[in-house]
Amino acid sequence: MKAKVVAVTMAMLMATSLTAFAGDTDIAQFKDGWGDTNSAFDPLTFDDAITFNEMREQLGAIPKSDDSFKLAGNIRTEDNVYWTALRDGYKDMASKLNEAGLPNISIDVQSALNEADTEGQLSVMKDQIRSGANVIMISPISTSNCTEGVEMAHEDGIPTIAVNNEFNGADMFVGPNSYEEGEIAGDWAVKNVKSGKAAIIMGLAGTDVVKNRTNGFVDALKDSDIEVVDQQNADWDRDTAKDVCATFLKTYDDLSVIFCNNDVMALGAVEAIKESDRKLNKDIYVIGADGTDEAYTSIKNGELAATVSMFPYYEGMMATEVTTRVMLGQTMPKVIWTPALAVDATNIDTDDGELVGWSDPEVK
Repeated sequence: MKAKVVAVTMAMLMATSLTAFAGDTDIAQFKDGWGDTNSAFDPLTFDDAITFNEMREQLGAIPKSDDSFKLAGNIRTEDNVYWTALRDGYKDMASKLNEAGLPNISIDVQSALNEADTEGQLSVMKDQIRSGANVIMISPISTSNCTEGVEMAHEDGIPTIAVNNEFNGADMFVGPNSYEEGEIAGDWAVKNVKSGKAAIIMGLAGTDVVKNRTNGFVDALKDSDIEVVDQQNADWDRDTAKDVCATFLKTYDDLSVIFCNNDVMALGAVEAIKESDRKLNKDIYVIGADGTDEAYTSIKNGELAATVSMFPYYEGMMATEVTTRVMLGQTMPKVIWTPALAVDATNIDTDDGELVGWSDPEVK
């Protein structure tokens, strides 16, 4: 019996090893093998993670090259302005790199139908592999819905880079620190609201970004005079968030802060408060996350109090630059953080590029 268990265990280890190292690659970044689809990729556990600006400082210019390779971007949906901004960043950076001395880089960006279309996103990924993509930047709907595609990519020697959302089997991660995003929202509440009760409207249950943003917010309030009294999921949906917020308002007559895991839900909460007898930014403050154009407009109109912006357009630009550097042989840590900070009435009119300290890449 014991021998049989050992044999099974060895077979499992061999399978895991084959998954991690299948598909040879001469890309220096991945010389130690591919990500393991049998385990989660958690960027918060990488102690050597650095910021995008630190990466630029360490590596210097992007090497000029006539090498030809196809980048693929796989976003969740084009129904959400966050993902369309990320898409635009991908495409614009590819154009900038072409003009700067890398003429043979092309990019194909596709999406699922919506943020519930897990099978559709996987199908898109498979099509991109079959179409000859050399590397895939993907923001998966869940941590595992594209596992089959990741394994297919690895078998063909194709790296898979997580952008904004981590997933099982990822070879790298480029994006903001989702726990820090929650902390930033909590710090904003402590500084600007100071005291009272808070509630959280969360995204889809079971996703790491929901867990991290929520925990970061809660932890930032631990030594403050703001108490978190409730938290409910609204699955990233505006109408659902509106309903959840309406329930909060009926349950807690002294609620002063609502933090939503994204801007779409925050704008739903704003609608519910406008239909109540509470005054926005006087009786109650709503904080979102993402930094979408609609959220910015709401802040300018004195409705949404703040958003933790991840600057999706620049995130897409940064991810494309990181991926290009990797494909050209430069190596770096497996986690590259992109910026996140609170945007409110005090800095809403400042250009995003100035807020993130953006400059176009140097190629030489």
